[in-house]
Amino acid sequence: MQKKLRLKQADDYDYLVATLYAIKAVIAYMDGTEQCQRIGNEQGDVDEWDDIVLHGVANVTTHCQVKRQMGDFSNDEPMRGVKTTGENKGKLKNLTALDSAFEKLSKHFAKPVSERDGAKKFRLAIPNANIQIKKNLTIVHLRAVCTEWSKAGANVEGFSKAGNPTETVRTWLSSWCDFSSDEAMFECLRALEIREHGDEERLDGDCCSSLIDWYSSPDDVRREVRDFLVRNASSEQSITPRMIACQIERYVRPQKRAWARYNMANPLEWEVSGTLSGHGTDIEFPETVVDRLWEPSEGRRYELQFGHNYNGGPSSPLQLSLMRLALHVAPSVAVFASGVDGWHSMVAQTVRNTLGQSEDELSAMRWDSWGATPTPSDHRKIRTTSLVNGEASQLNMRMTALTWKNVTNRVSIKISRGQSSEVRDAVEVLWYEWQDEINADTTLQQELLRDMLYAKSEGSLIIGELRSGLRTVLLIADALVMLLHLAIASEVTDRSWRNFGDSLSVRAVALLYWAGPNQQTEDLRRFFDDDDRSQRAEFLGKETARVLVLPQARSSVSAIYGKTLADGSDGGDSIADPRAPTSIVTHSQEYKDALGLKSIAGLKAFLAKTLQVRDAQRTLHINMLTTENPHAD
Repeated sequence: MQKKLRLKQADDYDYLVATLYAIKAVIAYMDGTEQCQRIGNEQGDVDEWDDIVLHGVANVTTHCQVKRQMGDFSNDEPMRGVKTTGENKGKLKNLTALDSAFEKLSKHFAKPVSERDGAKKFRLAIPNANIQIKKNLTIVHLRAVCTEWSKAGANVEGFSKAGNPTETVRTWLSSWCDFSSDEAMFECLRALEIREHGDEERLDGDCCSSLIDWYSSPDDVRREVRDFLVRNASSEQSITPRMIACQIERYVRPQKRAWARYNMANPLEWEVSGTLSGHGTDIEFPETVVDRLWEPSEGRRYELQFGHNYNGGPSSPLQLSLMRLALHVAPSVAVFASGVDGWHSMVAQTVRNTLGQSEDELSAMRWDSWGATPTPSDHRKIRTTSLVNGEASQLNMRMTALTWKNVTNRVSIKISRGQSSEVRDAVEVLWYEWQDEINADTTLQQELLRDMLYAKSEGSLIIGELRSGLRTVLLIADALVMLLHLAIASEVTDRSWRNFGDSLSVRAVALLYWAGPNQQTEDLRRFFDDDDRSQRAEFLGKETARVLVLPQARSSVSAIYGKTLADGSDGGDSIADPRAPTSIVTHSQEYKDALGLKSIAGLKAFLAKTLQVRDAQRTLHINMLTTENPHAD
């Protein structure tokens, strides 16, 4: 009975130690500094050193021998002797459990390095180090010897000549444990570590202490981890920290961070890992990542991590999608990147130093340097062009959906705050129609958001795509409200979104700030209002819509037509170029005065005047040129 009790206590102690190691592995995983990737038992290829097997990073495996030894192992001499009495008189004395375990290590270290099946560490886990291995040799002595010969500069020659306690350890290992060479003993001791864990009460306390920072109700969490290990003990399968974290997810403290990490091995091979989407089998599913980073729960801390450097421009759709994801994370979300300066430079260059909302928005973003850590064992690999592009597409679809949702909310709020009038009533009806049309077509949502956030003189459509997100919702909303006003004032019979834009040839450029045409990047300024005549002319010369809406510009109609459209000598395309806009609508005083009338008739009059004034100014200017030019026809 006493023997059975001791066996049960030993078994329970094994699970307590395994629970502590599993908890530490989970905490490291949650911190993003994972060292132990898998936890197993009875899976090692070294007999007796497989009570717990920790599969670590860089293919290093730690084999643990757990001994619930409360008293001395032996009082025999370090030199193995023979029995002096009884029927086995003259035979070698019996090995202790510890002797037997180290005897198995002697067989392992007798093999050539090439036959040892990878890098291995060995750990002896015991309650108390102040117990004897042999007479005048304690676990404390063994630990001190391991520490001494693990130091940099230690070598076999020094080990072979060292006095006590190293000499006593050599004697014990060679006499009792069958080590046949100093080199094998030296390698064994350098690979050995000793952990003193105390009794069961102390182990429980250490588990709770490890959990308290990350989890509420740490004692309940400790029991759940232990029960999970017991239920899933297997000599064939191993458990990952993510699996355990999934079981205790409901206990995570809300203020603790969660993260998503993208690491690009090359443009066709990516690794995705993290804790942002929970700890289930769908590792960092794109839709969940976008939701958490763009609309985080109150009080939660989220991080987006990039484990690769950017030394050039983006070379794949996924790189662009992740850039957009990072540009529009919520203010509470931190972004970490390997080689963060390169990231900052590349992103700024790609979006031309602004998202269009302000002149300092990029510098205000929380982007910090990230110290590289290995990718966790639980990660998702993305390989091949189709899968990489598919990941990019899923991210973009969700980002577009969230952006559009916020835009519709903002437009609805702006409309509802307007004073009761026939204008507001008409705008509401039309807005519902536009919403239904645009909600049903994700491609239309993407085109709308993208096209409003770039000027054609800036270059690529990619700029508008990257700028579209939560940080530019207000710009889009302002543009849509102005377009709604113009639509109800127009004579177009079919005012659906697509037909209105096509029939009148309307385009809105919603930018508030920009850096000018694509050859300029440094001079951030208010869009259009702060541009000089040549810069305006170059911008307008690239636009092909007949009616150009600039919701953030404040310049008056007369100023625009008098100084820009009628002047073809200061840059840009010729005034005779049919591509140039025939009308420009800004958030000018004239527009505000028309809104102040609170009547559709007032808006119609404003729009009619806007559409006519450009031709009048153009004709006047041409007549002036003709009169003053003696060579005119």
